[in-house]
Amino acid sequence: MSARIFLDTNVLVYAFDRSSPAKQQRALEIVRRQSDGDWAISWQVVQ
Repeated sequence: MSARIFLDTNVLVYAFDRSSPAKQQRALEIVRRQSDGDWAISWQVVQ
């Protein structure tokens, strides 16, 4: 697997967590990079 960013569960959780706006914003920036093919996620994290 070759990607600059490997997403962890915490990144996905923070992307939806409105109680911590700073963390949410950063997580959303990371997740939005998906269109660049810049990140990967394992099946273990998805499960």
